[in-house]
Amino acid sequence: MKMTGSSRKKVRTGGGLVKTVIFRVLLLVLSIIVYNTVMFTSKQPNVELLEKDHIDSYSALSARQLAARLSDAIKFKTVSYNNPNDIEYDEFIKLHRYLEQTFPKTFKYLEVEVVNKYSLLLKWQGSDRDLKPVMLAGHMDVVPITNHEHWTHPPFEGVLDDQYIWGRGSMDDKLVVMGVLEAVEDMITQGFRPQRTLYLAFGHDEELGGANGAKHIAQLLMSRNVQFEYILDEGLLIITPPVLPGVDKPIATVGNAEKGFLTVELTVTTVGGHSSMPPKNTAIGILSSAIAKLEANPMKSNFKEVANLLDFVGREASLLYRIIFSNLWLFRPIISMSMSNKPSLDSLQSGTKPNVLPYTANATLNFRISPSNNIQDVLDHIRNTIQDDRIQIVEIESTEPAPVSPTDSGSFRLLQSTILQEFPNIIVAPAVMVANTDTRWYWDLSPNIYRFCPQILSNSDLTRFHGIDERLSIDNYRQVVDFYYHLIRNGDVNNTEFSVIKKHIQY
Repeated sequence: MKMTGSSRKKVRTGGGLVKTVIFRVLLLVLSIIVYNTVMFTSKQPNVELLEKDHIDSYSALSARQLAARLSDAIKFKTVSYNNPNDIEYDEFIKLHRYLEQTFPKTFKYLEVEVVNKYSLLLKWQGSDRDLKPVMLAGHMDVVPITNHEHWTHPPFEGVLDDQYIWGRGSMDDKLVVMGVLEAVEDMITQGFRPQRTLYLAFGHDEELGGANGAKHIAQLLMSRNVQFEYILDEGLLIITPPVLPGVDKPIATVGNAEKGFLTVELTVTTVGGHSSMPPKNTAIGILSSAIAKLEANPMKSNFKEVANLLDFVGREASLLYRIIFSNLWLFRPIISMSMSNKPSLDSLQSGTKPNVLPYTANATLNFRISPSNNIQDVLDHIRNTIQDDRIQIVEIESTEPAPVSPTDSGSFRLLQSTILQEFPNIIVAPAVMVANTDTRWYWDLSPNIYRFCPQILSNSDLTRFHGIDERLSIDNYRQVVDFYYHLIRNGDVNNTEFSVIKKHIQY
């Protein structure tokens, strides 16, 4: 069949139309990308920076003297063991006495309550009772020690060398307890009296879940109808580069949400038998297949978990990555591929001796639950993925994800500004915290709950948490004390916007 001239012209015209449409679509996409990039400006507030040696004007102690007091606190073996009979409760009482002796003005002028024998709740009454109070939280207990022989210094000697404070609790979490109390003691010494009431809550069993400490503190506060402007507990940190591509500054992440968790036990029971006559499916085989399915098909990660973080950090990135971070609608599939939500296999048990097929096999798995999901979602995912009635699924322990606290509130801006005031050359961003803290018991006390500790660490230091050779630099601890000092002072205003961060005068 021979095409006429008019037919060829129509084909060319049709092809040209398609090219025109494609060109216009690409031009539109490019225009959106450019516009989003240009409008992707910083979310870091401008603050009036403090003088380089400002801490000397607020603390009566030198950095080394401050470190020595934290060192002494580390020497108390306030270890939370799983077996209550192993816990040395007298060590908590000794720590209480040490705190009273070290901070005499704080324990004289603040209302002090011992909650459920070993936790502490302190109240510094403000002059303006119309202002909502705030609460700073921490915990006095530490995790047990393993592999003593691998520690550079004994974990409970609080060794202080030229650079670091060594020992269990130097990173988690006696630095917060001591740092907050140092700041308050300084303020009282200077003659400062707050307008806004301040609470200090120090639990004694956070490492075990807080059911005997923070839970009782929360119940006590709720019985008194106390509501807080914000609550700040231990949490995320300041991590030095590299953290994210295209970002060459340290990043201070503030936990405005907390993942939940679910621990389940999977059990398979079969007839067992002799290994010379194995059945088609053994208990170990059935269980292994189920675990493999769960690992190969993890729950889909919710992009919202990182979107807020990237929104804050991406604005400070180099141009190429700013283009990416400002156009997450386009690059979302690529970023989502790098996110993992696999379960953690904590234990696997089966069999007693060779040549005997076990009649039972069980495994314990831990799932972290994003704020957009709940416990039931995870249980449904497990059942739908395994699809095997031979496997019994038992929920061992669980906690729902925490409510997400706002990042556009005055409380968050106060926290962000104070961090930048103390650590000026960093980026402050919200993030979802994977681990759980005592804040799980405080959800009903405030809509503004944040988790942050002003420690500066590299990625390689993160293994020290709950691990070997906990340590904190002397200079960083000095900054910890100073941070809490300025946070309290900056927030002691008669509004909830906390919009003006200035240098503070001495009293």
